[in-house]
Amino acid sequence: MSRAAKLTFMGSCVFAASTIWFVHRAQKMERESMYQGVLRDQERKAQREQNTREFEETRARYAELIKQQPDFNEAGGVQESKGPGRPDKDS
Repeated sequence: MSRAAKLTFMGSCVFAASTIWFVHRAQKMERESMYQGVLRDQERKAQREQNTREFEETRARYAELIKQQPDFNEAGGVQESKGPGRPDKDS
């Protein structure tokens, strides 16, 4: 084989090997990128569930506080609420 043929063959082998390496590297990076999307989705779902739990707890606390607040009568005065743990004054 001539020197030019050997160089052409070697160049072709290097080009083929580098192309294969680049394609495998690109596939690996794409696969990792897609997996990061799955992880972000899981984190987003967990955060949404936590926010929902906190919202429900806040709503329950708010309802309890509203029950404990004194009621306002039509004349603008404060009327004592008969909420949980408060004895009736008439008894």
